Amino acid sequence: MMMKIRWVVYVAIILVIGVIFLQKFNEKQVQVATVPEESTFFSSATIEESDTYNTQTQGDLWPSCWADDDELYAANGDGDGFTVGPGNVVNVPPNGGSSYFNDIAVSKITGMPENLTGETISKGDQIGQIWNNPVGYNRKPNGMACVDGDLYLAVQDLSKDFNDVPAATIVKSTDKGKTWTWDTSAPMFDEYLFTTIMFLDYGKDYENAIDEYVYAYGLDYNWRDSFNDRVEDPKDLYLARVPKTSIQDRSAWEFFAGVKGKEPTWTKDIKEKVSVLHDERVLYKDAEVAPNNLTVISQGSVVYNKPLDRYIYTSWTEYTFEFYEAPTPWGPWKLFLSEDFGQYPWSDTHNGGYGVTIPSKFISGDGKTMYVQSNTFMGGANNYNFSLRKLQVEPK
Repeated sequence: MMMKIRWVVYVAIILVIGVIFLQKFNEKQVQVATVPEESTFFSSATIEESDTYNTQTQGDLWPSCWADDDELYAANGDGDGFTVGPGNVVNVPPNGGSSYFNDIAVSKITGMPENLTGETISKGDQIGQIWNNPVGYNRKPNGMACVDGDLYLAVQDLSKDFNDVPAATIVKSTDKGKTWTWDTSAPMFDEYLFTTIMFLDYGKDYENAIDEYVYAYGLDYNWRDSFNDRVEDPKDLYLARVPKTSIQDRSAWEFFAGVKGKEPTWTKDIKEKVSVLHDERVLYKDAEVAPNNLTVISQGSVVYNKPLDRYIYTSWTEYTFEFYEAPTPWGPWKLFLSEDFGQYPWSDTHNGGYGVTIPSKFISGDGKTMYVQSNTFMGGANNYNFSLRKLQVEPK
């Protein structure tokens, strides 16, 4: 009899533990897979095989935001931006050891594709500081947000061999990019966590936001695959939110912690964050010519396409574009386009690129045509400027 009671107790304990485990699992559960599901939202998605619109500028990356004055503001890495000064050359990477080298600049861009003009507003130390040893690191722009008339820019410390990102912070401008302020005592993000920050682009002056928060996506460790494996390769895209009035207050940030029922949950603890997209694909695996063994989660952009009511994340590898879509900021994220440009050599009529972004200002009224910005100076191709190509989609 006692033996029977003991077995009943044991079974009851196991059942209770199982219920607790399932409850905790459901709280953390999120639409994440080793390889993301393929999208069925679009019946077709095509992108031009090279940059078809170039500007007389110098720089790469170009995260941007659409401000309340109807101008597009964009930040570039390694170059003078739209106003190229003496010693630098349009569409050519600058000499990093020269006295006229700028590792970061911000420009104001007027007009629409096929008719863009612009001017550089600020550069270098005006925009941010380097937190680690400047011998081995410099500044790079990652994400930009226009909110209530102000500009916010995420700036990271990137190693000069491009293989690790230990720190990042957010700088603010209240005069449309002329001057910037930030906490000079310490970076907002460090220890390689959430140090590549891409603000969700919610249209002109953040007018399409779903609530009073600003949303930002982040990567750990590096801005793309770490070619020498100094740090882990990014395989996860994370999401955070912060009240519009507290963007530079690190303590106000909350990180996505999973879905409970159908609602997102949030945590203040950055180490408890849960990815909204996990993609373990490795492309050009063991290819004879490096770079090879490339992971697919990289610094790009996430834009809300209002006419289609869809969120689009534009990622890339050394040789490919990897584009995802989702119905909400937290997913489920599905792959809708993987465009392979092949290994080098490339040409001016056939090339991919890095730092792939879609400015919300350039999305067509029906949402079916978008302009993609990317850069490269490798393999015989050179679009080291604010350059665009069309992405055309057709929903089912």
